[in-house]
Amino acid sequence: MAVAAGVVVVAGVAAAEVAAARADGVMAGSLTRRQALEAALVAFTAAAVVPGIRHAAQAGTEPSKWARLYVPGYRSELATSGDRLLVDIPEITRVPADWTANRTILNVLDLADPTAEPRRAAYPVRGHGLQVLPALNVGVFSGMESDTVVGFDLDTLDMTAFVRPAQAGWRFGGHPAIMPDGKHVAIAERHPAEPKSGDRAADIARLSGRIVIRDAVTLAPVGAMPSYGIRPHEIQVTDDGRHLVVAHYGSTNVAGSGDDNPDIPDPIAPGIAVIEIASGKLVSWIDGTDPMAELRHLAGKRLDRIFAVTAKMAWAGSPEAAGLEADPGAEHGFEYLASQPVRAVGGHAQQLLSEHVPLTRHGLSVLYDGKSDEILMTFPATHRIALFDGATGTLKKLIRTDALGLRWPCGVALSPDGAAWHVTGYWSGMMTLKTGTHLVGSVAPVPKWWGHSHTVIG
Repeated sequence: MAVAAGVVVVAGVAAAEVAAARADGVMAGSLTRRQALEAALVAFTAAAVVPGIRHAAQAGTEPSKWARLYVPGYRSELATSGDRLLVDIPEITRVPADWTANRTILNVLDLADPTAEPRRAAYPVRGHGLQVLPALNVGVFSGMESDTVVGFDLDTLDMTAFVRPAQAGWRFGGHPAIMPDGKHVAIAERHPAEPKSGDRAADIARLSGRIVIRDAVTLAPVGAMPSYGIRPHEIQVTDDGRHLVVAHYGSTNVAGSGDDNPDIPDPIAPGIAVIEIASGKLVSWIDGTDPMAELRHLAGKRLDRIFAVTAKMAWAGSPEAAGLEADPGAEHGFEYLASQPVRAVGGHAQQLLSEHVPLTRHGLSVLYDGKSDEILMTFPATHRIALFDGATGTLKKLIRTDALGLRWPCGVALSPDGAAWHVTGYWSGMMTLKTGTHLVGSVAPVPKWWGHSHTVIG
């Protein structure tokens, strides 16, 4: 892996080593916690810097006493104020003047005054998932299947870091995860989506991604380890600080996909990797139940509470998609088909919602609440929220949100006191549910978000 001088990085892992690790759970040359922390001390100057960026750690600002809800706005080309695009408003844009690639809005709602208009900023990133680190006064907004990640100041929303993948030609996987020390983040990087060869084992070894550990303030890379699967996406750190739990799409693209044609997913090996942080060792690999369904998002705060959603798509004009309600969150030219979520039981995936299969289109956000021992999943294409018992996987409640005034439920975050789930609609609106009782606390048609998948509160 080629990175800036002075940064300690785990040696690149050859395809044969990834294949062997998937077979016997051993990785050579892995990153230890001590190595990552020691490397961080020399990595602060290694991140790519945009002129004018000011690192939040130097700013001397104090985090707000109030919690904030952070919601991306994907459809920046449709986000307007009067007759102006938000991304063109000087007070909002954090995009360099010569930038011509992806721009994504971030909406920041103060939960102390949820009826107020959110603060907004636009960044040079195809933003998907984010994390906020109040102790460092920074947030990290990760690109999805793209080549930028940005850091930002939690108070001013000014951009504090702007980086590219550690490996040239690769793409970011979409989700940052806060490491146990609270000073580093893990971000997935994906091998380019080359057509599969037909040899499944060889394709897994050749196309597997990496987890890159970065300093949370500068976003400088300080170490890396294999992800052990194809197109890693969401990363969760277990509450005991010992493991990474990583969802893998497990797909590449059909030959001919690219700039002139929609990317057509071609599943190979969707599944979940459980990786020991201290050694980088693959502890276990859990295959999805449907080899044709991508495995995208998960809850993995406890190894005995791993739940995940899956996704299958078809051309919008195909017979499989006939009669389905259009989902604005679907990739261009596609519609989501029913695809059951899963939970891990004894190292294997077990399907959920077998009695409600038609409602499982576009499983999206998954979140675990330890206090109530419940999992919440959102299914925006069918306007549904599902709540499961963490211990047994039993469905406890299925809620139709459009009947309550919230369409396309997407993001979900827990209030700081753990008393309520905050669920946000794809385009606009928010509802709250009391944890444990599932009683609806509030439903509001505003604010506008302009399209998103996931949210965080910090």
